[in-house]
Amino acid sequence: MLDIIRREIERSPHFAINYEQYMNLVLYHPEKGYYNREQQKIGRNGDFYTSSSLSDLFGMVWANWFYESIKRNDLKPIICEIGAGNGRFAKSMLEELKKTHPDFYHEVEYLIIEASPYHRGKITDCLRNEPVSIFSSIEECQSKVPDFCGVIFCNELLDALPVRVVEQSKSMLYEMVVTLNERSKLSEKKVLCKDENVISWIEKYVGRLNQGQRIEIPLKMTEWLLNLYGWIKQAVVVFVDYGYTRSQWKEPILQSGSLRGYMAHQMISDPILYPGEMDLTSHVHWDAVKMIGREHGANCKMFQSQGMFLLENGILNHLQETINTDPFSKEHKQNRAIRSLVLSSMADQFQVMIQKKTVT
Repeated sequence: MLDIIRREIERSPHFAINYEQYMNLVLYHPEKGYYNREQQKIGRNGDFYTSSSLSDLFGMVWANWFYESIKRNDLKPIICEIGAGNGRFAKSMLEELKKTHPDFYHEVEYLIIEASPYHRGKITDCLRNEPVSIFSSIEECQSKVPDFCGVIFCNELLDALPVRVVEQSKSMLYEMVVTLNERSKLSEKKVLCKDENVISWIEKYVGRLNQGQRIEIPLKMTEWLLNLYGWIKQAVVVFVDYGYTRSQWKEPILQSGSLRGYMAHQMISDPILYPGEMDLTSHVHWDAVKMIGREHGANCKMFQSQGMFLLENGILNHLQETINTDPFSKEHKQNRAIRSLVLSSMADQFQVMIQKKTVT
């Protein structure tokens, strides 16, 4: 991976690449990128946890919500999960539908869009007996479903899209780029930001930056959202992720931005360490997602913490009586999982945004 990055830097006009280019390489390179490597990434033996990797309860709660949402909004029985990881969410959700709404289960069409060949293999193994169709991109899925009418579900997807990184210094805006030092090691430097796309994005979605503030600019997220909204015709769109509102980005605790790595469940503050060997992530600009959606007919209908969403949608109905005193019994494990999902830091740090686009 280092050789690939060095070649990109050496052939670039300014002997440097921006963080968006760097993240594209270390995360999505077809052979050496983190997400495409033949290596476990999610769960105890991986680098990070997701809500669905903690417990099947996450998928079970969403199963009923999908059913109710499709019926309430008169949508086609189509669910599209984008960025499905290892397929555990889909499996637990579909198994719950099979038990609670069997007629709907046999009617529903479940589509999965997953860019990583490694994860597509995991999904195929996990969902071998389930009625799913797997695609590598929105464009590929669009060839089968040209005018999408159903539910879109994205769990921890937006935070993994590449970003630009800028820093305000006095009256000047600088961009952080990756270059090579005199020992041919990766290093970061800042250059004057002249990219009008970055500058206008900040003006529109962030506003004035604090003095010395460093922040991530998700141009790729904006591009991806425009592609999504252009595909869907009548749909409910769900984003589950961690992020901040426009006012929260101004708080002093976020002065240094949010881009960081995760490796073996340890946070790595320097994003250019271990290229291709660790996950890279940044927090979502929620107000930007809301505004971009509204501009393209997908209005925000709900925005709340994940913990509150799960409570309001019946996760406590899955509490088990614990006559069994064995703390490792199925009942105790399920109740601990519920506590983790609604009371742990993940419950507050993750948010759920639901948008709705209707035919006009």
